Amino acid sequence: MSESRQPDFPEAGVSHSAKSAPPQPTSLDMRLFAAVRQVEAWLLSWAVIAMAVLTIVNVLSRTLLDRPLASAEELTEFLIIFVCFVGLSYAAGHGRHIRMTALTDQLRGKSRKALALATATLTAALMFVLAWYSIRYLRVVYMLGTASPVLHVPYWIVYLAAPLGLVLAGVQYALAVVRNLREVEVYLSYEKKDEYEDLDEAMERGRGAC
Repeated sequence: MSESRQPDFPEAGVSHSAKSAPPQPTSLDMRLFAAVRQVEAWLLSWAVIAMAVLTIVNVLSRTLLDRPLASAEELTEFLIIFVCFVGLSYAAGHGRHIRMTALTDQLRGKSRKALALATATLTAALMFVLAWYSIRYLRVVYMLGTASPVLHVPYWIVYLAAPLGLVLAGVQYALAVVRNLREVEVYLSYEKKDEYEDLDEAMERGRGAC
């Protein structure tokens, strides 16, 4: 007689989703990337929500009361500046910036890796240099003492978004350099792998599907 075999059941209290959960960040660069991404997501989320609320309130005030809120318009302008610079870092962390790939598409192997490293390194350096110049500009604005006409918010406070976003973007590109030095594959950012599919591969895939 053949020996009966009991089916394998998962361990009690441990779900399949729990077993397949992604590993938690362990290295310093992984923890830094997770922290920067969390800060960016939190700041951008609340800034966009605030912009939406202010716009709705301003429209209702203009339509129902025939009294547009100048303060709401000014705050919305401040938030647009903030989202622009912090969004720069957020897009860099997700590898979503526009790229010119006419040259990189022709490269393979070490040459493509070298170009990715050079691009990320130079971009990180550029972000930090721009952050330094933006801080110098903030000092000038602070010394001039200029403020917004409606809420009288000092402009140097509004322009703090510039060095903040540029420094975060520089950190994101620096992390991309670390990831490219560590891994064999080419990475556009710390978590985004360069998986661009050239025309020949796309045509072959299309023929296979047909």
